[in-house]
Amino acid sequence: MFARQVQHSGFCGVGPCQSPGFGFWERYPMFEKGSGAPRAEIVVVGNEVTSGLIEERNARYLGLRLDSAGFDVLRVTSVGDAKEEIADAVRQAMDRVDWIILTGGLGGTHDDLTKPVLANLFSSGLRRDEEVYAHLERWTLARGRAMTGVIRSQSDVPEKAEILFNDRGTAPGLLFREGNKRVYALPGVPLEMEYLFEKYIFPELSRPGGVRIVHLLLNTTGVSESDLWTRFGSVSPLEEWCRVASLPSHLGVRIRLSAVGSTESDARGKLNRAREMLEAVIGTWVYGYDQETLEEVVGGMLRKKRRKVAVAESCTGGLVAHRLTQVSGSSEYFDEGMITYSNQAKEERLGVPRDLLMQHGAVSREVAMAMAEGIRKAAGADYGVSTTGIAGPTGGSPEKPVGLTFIAVADANGTECARHVFYHDRIFNKERAAQAALNLLRMRLFGSE
Repeated sequence: MFARQVQHSGFCGVGPCQSPGFGFWERYPMFEKGSGAPRAEIVVVGNEVTSGLIEERNARYLGLRLDSAGFDVLRVTSVGDAKEEIADAVRQAMDRVDWIILTGGLGGTHDDLTKPVLANLFSSGLRRDEEVYAHLERWTLARGRAMTGVIRSQSDVPEKAEILFNDRGTAPGLLFREGNKRVYALPGVPLEMEYLFEKYIFPELSRPGGVRIVHLLLNTTGVSESDLWTRFGSVSPLEEWCRVASLPSHLGVRIRLSAVGSTESDARGKLNRAREMLEAVIGTWVYGYDQETLEEVVGGMLRKKRRKVAVAESCTGGLVAHRLTQVSGSSEYFDEGMITYSNQAKEERLGVPRDLLMQHGAVSREVAMAMAEGIRKAAGADYGVSTTGIAGPTGGSPEKPVGLTFIAVADANGTECARHVFYHDRIFNKERAAQAALNLLRMRLFGSE
């Protein structure tokens, strides 16, 4: 990745980290200091997060919202329920940025340490806040609960903190100021965290004279990350306009372009210049943008052409049909699907000749093409798509290794077949094969325009 991410969690591979008590995602600054983009950091508190017991979503939400407001998020730190480690995370963040947002650790139990840690950091005593206390009384009464000591303790707040009143729960949010720096503490419950962020923090983020950061994702498939960038060459020309991140997965490579400008129009103009440069070289593999899925793109092409497709699947076990029908309105273009796993099913349902199966085997170019032609004829569809392969991890041979897959598309102009050799992971192989099948259909549709 060009916008590099490094994970630290106790040891860095070459020796102990400087701060071994907490882990963080570190990102090289997306933009240089001179860009005018304000910087922020997120600190997520809780043993349940660092141990992996829960799926942490708060940082993702906060990162997206800060990003949309033109902030460059330098780090996301996860730290367990340990006073000194929480304090270290906050102190270090304050050395780097002016805006810090913590989530979690604001309850009243023994392991909720964020409030006392921040009170100590800012040399603040505690006081009873009557407005918070009154809210807690109403909250417990409405739920038929007793006003326990744990709940009552939520109204004891640091004297130097501004209170972010929480109508969705019991723990109020806190804001500490030191010069031009702000440290926000929000509850870890996502519903409460989001409510307080939108009510108190987000309105403060949009400042007159600020900058805008905008992003664009180019979604590619059918080409590896190394091949893609070998074909394009140096990213230096792109980085004259924006920052570039390469985000590979087993289904393809997403390219994230991020530009900063004095206005949104200015930033988007820079993105478009970089996008045009990329597409001039790798446009064949770009199937969509941002959150567009391959099945949505293929469905849109079929709908526009008023064509229908049917699929015959072996190694993918119905995954191609599943993805096509994930799109609302797919009944306009999806005709039918068959899972013909056995040779007998291929022969009886699709009309694949027995001699072809005996001579070449089920996993072969010849059988894949016969399957695509068979399902197209049986359904009376415009396009027939087929998959046949060895998903693994068993079943391979020197001649036909695990991961060998043949994918075919048939239409009125003939039949095309692609050969792939994937890896040894069964689930990934099925997903890759389904992706490749949809992409072969996309290319076929594109070529018929």
